[in-house]
Amino acid sequence: MPTILIALGANLGDRGETLHEAIDELAADPAFTLLQRSELLVTKPVGGPSGQPDFLNAAAKLATELSPDQVHQKLIDIEQQHGRVRKQRWGARKLDLDLLLYDDQVIATPSLTVPHPRMSFRKFVMQPSAEVAAEMIHPTLHTSIGELWQQLQNAPPLVEIASLPGPVLHVLCERVAAELGEDVVSHPNDLWANLKEGTPLEGILPSVVDRGSDLRNLPPGHAVRIVPWWQATSEVIAPDLVYPSEETTGPRLVIFWKRPDSTFSEIEGSWWNNLQRERLQDRLAQKVDDKVRGPRLWLDGNDIDSAVTEVAAAIQAILD
Repeated sequence: MPTILIALGANLGDRGETLHEAIDELAADPAFTLLQRSELLVTKPVGGPSGQPDFLNAAAKLATELSPDQVHQKLIDIEQQHGRVRKQRWGARKLDLDLLLYDDQVIATPSLTVPHPRMSFRKFVMQPSAEVAAEMIHPTLHTSIGELWQQLQNAPPLVEIASLPGPVLHVLCERVAAELGEDVVSHPNDLWANLKEGTPLEGILPSVVDRGSDLRNLPPGHAVRIVPWWQATSEVIAPDLVYPSEETTGPRLVIFWKRPDSTFSEIEGSWWNNLQRERLQDRLAQKVDDKVRGPRLWLDGNDIDSAVTEVAAAIQAILD
């Protein structure tokens, strides 16, 4: 039978009793065999409205006879039995059940995405998951759950944005840093903020690529640094450039952002036409998919406001 990994969370009502009951209900169903359940983990809310109570989180590994869609529906049924009402994204809830993995299958339908697209960088998901399913392989990152958890704990506190360059990356990093406060220091290359229309990209790239060796050394009082660049971006748009050698240890999180048309300025219009831009974004996506084996967030077509929300929540999730 296929092996599945499920995440559980609750921050309303008797949280511990609810999580135990949900796992017991799955274990009692003849279509499931409970293989292992994690300890309960107290975590801070990530994203969503302020003032929420703390969550209890857990994970369970099971074998099942059901299809992915049937498992998904079963989880929804259990949520509803416990009074789950979906009113607000990332809001408080009596019970949240997510299908993280279904063997090594990759599923993308309007109602179900497996692996869960945000699981790899969420500490509140990965810690209990590593407790019960460290050997399971994330089928798009080709990395075990245990290895992903180790990277979240031990990688340098650096978040790298893989996206086509432009002034909007400066805006993104500054807005995220402002939203999260003193925990985050951003390192937007000031060149992006001072570009003039018609500035040739070739004259800018060497300075942008040379980020400096101190980016992984945080100022006192800060927990993470966000950088609006990644070496693969430069390799895509200027393959003949000479790059500084990559560090052996990857960042704690890589975020790929396929930018929509609304985020490109007149400056960037002097660099690429629409077709060139689309091809470069596709090549960059392929580069990230090929190279990144650690925690990763994929943003496809998010506008600047949505990107700020997603990036800020992701950074909260790697810290909390």
